[in-house]
Amino acid sequence: MSKNIYSLINKDRVYMKILFTHELFPPDIAGGGEVTVYEIVKRLKERNVDLIVLCSGNPKIKEYKGIETFRLPVNRYLFNFAFHWIYRYAKKFKPDLIHTNNYNACFPSYVVAKTIKRPILCHIHEVYNEKWLKMRGPIFGTFSRIVERLQVRHDFDKFIFFSSFMRDSAVRIGIPKERTEVIKPGVNWKKFKVGKKEPFVLFVGNLIKRKGLDYLIEAAKRLNNVEFLIVGRGPERNRLEKIATPNVKFLGYVPTETLIDLYSRALVFCLPSIGEGFGIVLLEAMASGCAIVSTIPLDYEGFKVGMGNVDQLVDSIDWLIKNQK
Repeated sequence: MSKNIYSLINKDRVYMKILFTHELFPPDIAGGGEVTVYEIVKRLKERNVDLIVLCSGNPKIKEYKGIETFRLPVNRYLFNFAFHWIYRYAKKFKPDLIHTNNYNACFPSYVVAKTIKRPILCHIHEVYNEKWLKMRGPIFGTFSRIVERLQVRHDFDKFIFFSSFMRDSAVRIGIPKERTEVIKPGVNWKKFKVGKKEPFVLFVGNLIKRKGLDYLIEAAKRLNNVEFLIVGRGPERNRLEKIATPNVKFLGYVPTETLIDLYSRALVFCLPSIGEGFGIVLLEAMASGCAIVSTIPLDYEGFKVGMGNVDQLVDSIDWLIKNQK
């Protein structure tokens, strides 16, 4: 199974049947992972590949934009125990390949693939490894590290990663490097536009601890003449609003058209995560001409800063604002 396995599929002929498993699938979206899985499935569907998607959610939703889906009546975390359902659909569909995605779909999909003797590809969206300790503390962080290893460290036929950095992290927890490939994701750049840039900083994402918003808010306190716009929702919003200064605006969820407009006008896009697999929002921001300040080690124009390093955040944002071209 090579790096270019899907690029070899002819547009006029079905070469294989693929069963996709992921804990969520649009219209249920918790992050960039669901968007990435949808884009892969969509393009395979355009090449006449016979496929179905198995995920959690409302069983009444049978398809999404022409893609057949089977949604299990469990939450995303209980998908770890969905052996019976995956086996049932796999036996009925008879796939040539199972394409699973971490985290919660990995282990049951692996067990089923080995049971029915089908190859299985594991698409790793993130590997946090030691970062769990910083995100969840010593007790829950250690537990999460153990669970992560139990979910992904199995005899998959192939592992796909979004970046070399992510693959290296996975190799450290025991995933064999010879079975890995790095295939960087993309975005539909035609959706985005580059507008007249304005001197504000944009963040887009879930308002959860691992996104590092505490550090961004601390940076905003030191750059009180710069406006910071926070797009997204999540359990941390109320707490973050209480500690934020007036130059930080929380916009909550915004429609796609509004988000595209914000990207187009933002001079700086900042992603200060302390745990992040890849960050699809970085690609969306770059497609919109934003300068990037991020903790994610990728190849792009902008600044990479250390996780939790407020001084570097302040210096990077300040330089970009003052040196706008």
